[in-house]
Amino acid sequence: MGAETSEGRRYTDDGRLSRRQTEIACGVWFTSTGNAMPKMIKYRDEDGIIRQIDHIHVVNLEKKSYGGRPIQEYRCSVVYGNREYLFRLYYYAESCRWKLSWEGWED
Repeated sequence: MGAETSEGRRYTDDGRLSRRQTEIACGVWFTSTGNAMPKMIKYRDEDGIIRQIDHIHVVNLEKKSYGGRPIQEYRCSVVYGNREYLFRLYYYAESCRWKLSWEGWED
């Protein structure tokens, strides 16, 4: 059984989200159709330094449900110093929170 969005659409339940996540601040641009597109994030790294990532490229967006909680999962990339970094951003609509998970970061 899936969760329901405010628009009445159903999400399928994708089970348990086991990826390690970090709380972030996210600057978002809303399209004319109401979709949120992340443009910039700030997060605290392992050394306690606040880092900023901008020029985010959203590869795709999936609306999912983990444990009955609707989540928007953005697969993203950014190029920094001639290297591409892949990550996921999770938007928890119920609590209006964003989280970051680097690709390869699994528990």
